[in-house]
Amino acid sequence: MLKTTLVVLAALSMHAVAAKAQSAPTESVKTELAALMADLNKAFLAKDRAALERIYADEFLFIHALGGPVDKKGQIDAIMASTGSAGLPVTSSFDGLIVSGETAILRRPVEGRFGTTIYIKRAGRWQILQLQGTPIPTTRPTVDVSPDVLRSYAGRYKQDNGLIVNISVEGAELVLQVEGRQKLTLTADSETRFTLPAAAGQITFKAGNGGTMSYELVRGNGTVIKGTRQQ
Repeated sequence: MLKTTLVVLAALSMHAVAAKAQSAPTESVKTELAALMADLNKAFLAKDRAALERIYADEFLFIHALGGPVDKKGQIDAIMASTGSAGLPVTSSFDGLIVSGETAILRRPVEGRFGTTIYIKRAGRWQILQLQGTPIPTTRPTVDVSPDVLRSYAGRYKQDNGLIVNISVEGAELVLQVEGRQKLTLTADSETRFTLPAAAGQITFKAGNGGTMSYELVRGNGTVIKGTRQQ
């Protein structure tokens, strides 16, 4: 009996040591990836193309939940062309991170979609290999907005990141389209607030004192973008 007990205790002890050994590298990788994301934020704010070239892997691909894939050049060009002052939100948690050799995968559910980020380590340095957003069907409650109110939002808007956005009314729905991209049908949460597909963000319209219509778009990652109607 004593011998059996000692064998069991020894096995449990070995298991605990092995688990601790496995978790140590993962914690180290989390620290390294947090530093990588902080560097990304700095490079975004400084419009540092050289730093962005180092951060994104050559095979980088962003598979957007709402549009076509964006490669490394497209991603960096978009950052360099942006005029907004807000930085990219730094990932605050790497809970659930999966580490296998020189590859790390972070999968996180977000309202309306599921986000996956793949990191790869080369020559001792982590890079972002892929970003992917997968839409998840939702049963979000909606409200009816009168056609007159919807039409009051229609027009051509310029965002503070330099993008031109067209807002139009199709049937009984409000439609958003960034120039050169696909149309996105908005879901009404109230008379002034609407949600993008896949919960990619919420847009709130506001009329200024001079009658100029504007909106504030809060992306799913927390980035705030403002748009002002030009015509």
